[in-house]
Amino acid sequence: MKLLLFLITIATVGSQNPDECPFMCTCTQDKKVICKGLDRFPIGLPDDMKDIVFDVSSFNNFGKNTLQTFKNLKTISFINSNFTFIHTCSVSDLSNLTKLELSNVRIGQIVTNGFSHLSHVKEIVMRKVTVQKLHEYAFNDIKHVDKFVMEDFIAANMENFVFHDWSNMRLVQLRSVQVLNMKPKLFQKFDAIDQFDIIRCTFPSSMCGLKDILQNQSVKKIKLHQNAIDCSCNTTWIFEAGRSAKDFELVNNTCSLNSPSQLASKEVLSIDKNLFCKTDEVPTCGDGTYEKRIPSCQMSLLDEPIMPGETVEYPNQSHNAASQIHHISTVCAVMVLLVALKLNG
Repeated sequence: MKLLLFLITIATVGSQNPDECPFMCTCTQDKKVICKGLDRFPIGLPDDMKDIVFDVSSFNNFGKNTLQTFKNLKTISFINSNFTFIHTCSVSDLSNLTKLELSNVRIGQIVTNGFSHLSHVKEIVMRKVTVQKLHEYAFNDIKHVDKFVMEDFIAANMENFVFHDWSNMRLVQLRSVQVLNMKPKLFQKFDAIDQFDIIRCTFPSSMCGLKDILQNQSVKKIKLHQNAIDCSCNTTWIFEAGRSAKDFELVNNTCSLNSPSQLASKEVLSIDKNLFCKTDEVPTCGDGTYEKRIPSCQMSLLDEPIMPGETVEYPNQSHNAASQIHHISTVCAVMVLLVALKLNG
C-alpha cells in the first residue's frame, strides 16, 4: 500500500496531466514543459505554460506566430538543437517573456522579425550558436534588456540592421563572435546602453553601424578587447569613440587580415590613425541614417520572405498563366494557317 501511494505521489509531482502533455514532452506542476527529440513543433502544449525547453530537437521551421498564443511564457530555451528557419514573428509579442536562451544550436536562417517586439525580456543569451544567415531586423524592437550576450557565435552571413531598435539595456556583450560575410551596419537605433563589450571578435567589415552607438552619449561604458578589426578609412571613428564615452577601453586590438597589407596584424593603437586612409580616400560610413520601411508582424503574405521550397501564388497568377497559354495557342494556329496558304498558293 505504501509503495502504491509513493508511485502515485511521484506521478502527480512529475506531470501536470500526462494525458494533456504532447508526445515526447514532459509537463510539470510548475507549468514547465521540456520537449526532447522532436522533429516537428508539438501539438497540444498547455495554454498556461510558463517555461518551455526544446532539447535535442530538429524542426524544418518555426512558423509565423508559433509561440504567440502562449501569453504566459516567461522563458524559452533552445538547447542542442537544429532548426532550418526561425520564421517571421516566431518569437514575438510575448509581453511576459523574461529570458530567451539558445545554447549549442544550429540555425539555417533567422528571417526578418524572427525575434521581435519583446518589451519586457530581461535576458537574451546565445552561446555556441551557428547561423547560416541573419536577415535585416532579425532582432527587432527589443526593450528593457538587462543582459544581451552572444558568445562563441558564428554567422556565415549578416545583413544590415540585424539588431534594430533596442533601448534601455544594461549590458550588450559580443564575445568570440565570428562573421564570414556581413554588411557594415548590423546595429541601428540603439539608445540608453550602460555597457557595450566587444571581446575577441572577428568582423570582415569596418562596422560602420557601431559608430553611432559608441559615440552615443547614453552609452556609459565601452570595452573593445582583443578584436581583429578592419583597419580601413572607415575605422578611424574608433579613435574618436572614447572621447564621448565616460569609460572607454581599447585594449590589444589588431588589424585584421582584411586590412591593407601594411597594417594587417598590427596593434591598432600603435598605428597613426592618419595611415588608415589613403591620400585620396574619404570615409564612407556616413551618419548611419537609412530610410526604409521597417517590416512588422502584420506583414501580408506578399511581404514575407519566401523560403526555399515554398511557393507563393500571386493575385490573378493562375488566370494570367491560362491567358498566356491561350494566346500562344492562337498565335501558333494562325502561323500554321499562313504556312498552309503559302504552300497551296
